[in-house]
Amino acid sequence: MDILAIFMESGNCKRLRCHAEGSLVAKRTKKSNLRSTQIQYYLCLILNSHFFSFLTEVGTHFFILSCISAHLPKTEASHWQDVMKDLKHIQFLIQSLDIDTILYTESNAHPSCKITAMRCFLLELRVISYECNNTRLTETVENVIVIANTTLSSDRNIAESGCKECEELEEKNVGEFLRSFIHIVQSFIGTS
Repeated sequence: MDILAIFMESGNCKRLRCHAEGSLVAKRTKKSNLRSTQIQYYLCLILNSHFFSFLTEVGTHFFILSCISAHLPKTEASHWQDVMKDLKHIQFLIQSLDIDTILYTESNAHPSCKITAMRCFLLELRVISYECNNTRLTETVENVIVIANTTLSSDRNIAESGCKECEELEEKNVGEFLRSFIHIVQSFIGTS
């Protein structure tokens, strides 16, 4: 039985006929050879097309840069958007759990104190996790803390003066705390 095979040699596809001996090659092997032959044929067509040519030096560079860019880290804004999604999920969970914890809350953080305010929010967020015995809530809180701390690590050397300490902030309920937290995260998204 003849099976069409495609081989690439120096950028050109050449069709060669391979003869498989029926007595030595099982039926299953022939089917897989035929499938791989079809895949090789379509791959060759794609690689030789004028629109999508990886056989040129430019195409090779484009392919390598595409592979590298796939592994680049996300932007800060996208990290804060992940934090925002998790905070909204925490809001939903807290409404269903009816938690009445009072937390130190920065309601009007000055733009020059937003990193200090964010650190206070993250410390108080641990209190929510401690007060509640809900696994989903605890996991989401930990996720917010990890993502936010990782994103803030680039701002570790920034000194903010004249900012309130966490214990000096006004105490508010969980709902108000989360609304203020979301507001400060939005300010980080706006400046990223």
